[in-house]
Amino acid sequence: MTNFSEILSALLNSLQDIEIINTLTNVLLAGFMSFLIYLVYVKYGTSLSNRKHFGGSFLLITVCTSLIIALIKSSIALSLGLVGALSIIRFRTAIKEPQELTYIFFCIAMGLGFGANERLLALSSGLLVLVILILIGIFKKKKIEEVYNITVRTKKLGVNEIVSIVSQNCSRVDLRRFDHDEKSLTALLFVEFESYLRLEKCMTAMEKADEKIAVSFVAVRSIN
Repeated sequence: MTNFSEILSALLNSLQDIEIINTLTNVLLAGFMSFLIYLVYVKYGTSLSNRKHFGGSFLLITVCTSLIIALIKSSIALSLGLVGALSIIRFRTAIKEPQELTYIFFCIAMGLGFGANERLLALSSGLLVLVILILIGIFKKKKIEEVYNITVRTKKLGVNEIVSIVSQNCSRVDLRRFDHDEKSLTALLFVEFESYLRLEKCMTAMEKADEKIAVSFVAVRSIN
């Protein structure tokens, strides 16, 4: 009887050791995946905010989610307690751009996968998503389309001439407003350039048409 209890105790201890090793391995893998997500977000993300600063939270989000799932997956009481605790937590930090929220959910999904000990599924799906994000980022960088809010002030050119000059050097132009008085004409346009070289050519063409022209370029996200 004593031998049986000793064997059972040793078996339970070994199982606990295996569970601890599995949990630590999953946490390390979750941290590794969060680092890869951070690198992809910083390099290929389109968010206007400080991507390095925002991406620094990915590690904590992924690892914490993994630990929480590892702790509660075998206990219904802990699961219900977590639901009650989360119901009173409010996320007060404003998410300004959808891409930021998307990457947060990506990190949470990785944490859930590793926390549930689904390493193969979490790794394969996570790496697949990262590869897709990288390919999309490379494609977008090859096809750069910078959108600018252009304000033109001139005494010599008319609206048709301004639009004509700009349209010859851009992929899309949209006249939003123009003001005209006895002294000058001011036009506001939203313009989409395929490259910075096109922008420089547009500026040069306007200066040739009117040496005293005043042009202001302000980058915006999209025309729509």
